Amino acid sequence: MSDESTHASRDEIAGDDAPQSQPDPLVGTDSRIDAWFHWLYLHGDRRVISGVILVAVFVASLLLIRVDLITPAEAGDVTAISAALVGGMLPFITVVLAINQLILSEEFGTTGAFHERVEETREYRRTIESHTGYRPSPVEPSDFLRTLIEAKRRTALGLQNVCRDAGPDIRDDVDEFVSATTSRDDEAIETLENTTFGSFVVISVILHYNDPWQLQEVRKIREYHRYDLSDAADDQLERLEALLGDIHVARQYFKTVYMQQELADLSKILLYVGFPTLLGGAFIIVSYGNLLALELHPWLYVFVVSATITALFSPFAVLLTYVLRIATIARRTAADFGPFVLQQQLPQEELETTDAGD
Repeated sequence: MSDESTHASRDEIAGDDAPQSQPDPLVGTDSRIDAWFHWLYLHGDRRVISGVILVAVFVASLLLIRVDLITPAEAGDVTAISAALVGGMLPFITVVLAINQLILSEEFGTTGAFHERVEETREYRRTIESHTGYRPSPVEPSDFLRTLIEAKRRTALGLQNVCRDAGPDIRDDVDEFVSATTSRDDEAIETLENTTFGSFVVISVILHYNDPWQLQEVRKIREYHRYDLSDAADDQLERLEALLGDIHVARQYFKTVYMQQELADLSKILLYVGFPTLLGGAFIIVSYGNLLALELHPWLYVFVVSATITALFSPFAVLLTYVLRIATIARRTAADFGPFVLQQQLPQEELETTDAGD
């Protein structure tokens, strides 16, 4: 195949304009609404969001009482609402059991299965040490991922260095790739420094680091210039592919571990919140009529009813906030497999070229 046909196919597929920065799979627009949704679905503290939901429920209860849709003076109305919410809480026992079964299913196994896991982990760490030159590889997930990204960044800069004397097409493509990815590398390295695994900071890096797109760009450079690349440049590109594959495996594994931890935390919080709430709801059902007979200040009954409704909604609020983030993480990385890139993750130039071809 001639160089002209190679570069022609390159122009047809990629377009004339190169992306100025690595596309972020989580970023759509820079609007405040977009930022608010990112906070709600991913970055926000689940406890804070649960608290906001419960405050909204408390205020809504006061408004419903204000317009006489809920009447604290009628024991039958209050006990009916409480009984309905308590009945809705009972399936949470099944939810907690299902979550724990899901987590524990990964922990059960034979000695052979555990031995195979250890050997696979050992082999993976040896591969990482061979690709990065860092021995022994870090055991803390954030340091481990930072080491991989640092090695990938050094390799990309090394590729740029060995291609300085290459032809203008190769040099331009390599420079464009390095300039498009180094800012994300620097941001990830800075974020992961002195960060412990378990916080959402590490998962934020995992979600924003678009290694499938980077891998596709590296493969394009190797394919479009395969007859013109020097041995040193080809070796650097091969190493880049290997490191991006290592980063992908690490991202997927740490994401899985984090989601298991989130599910474990969710099951505990549901028990902590659900059990006393269940007791409180049962107490209101049994004794609210007697409480009305004491003829206390009307606002006390308003507060008791609103607080009871809010408390009975608390397990639902916790479940909503945690499952919302877990489902969002799973959805954002559902098709994140190696060289395959979701259409929404492609640079705008490639989307326009694809649409024009259709």
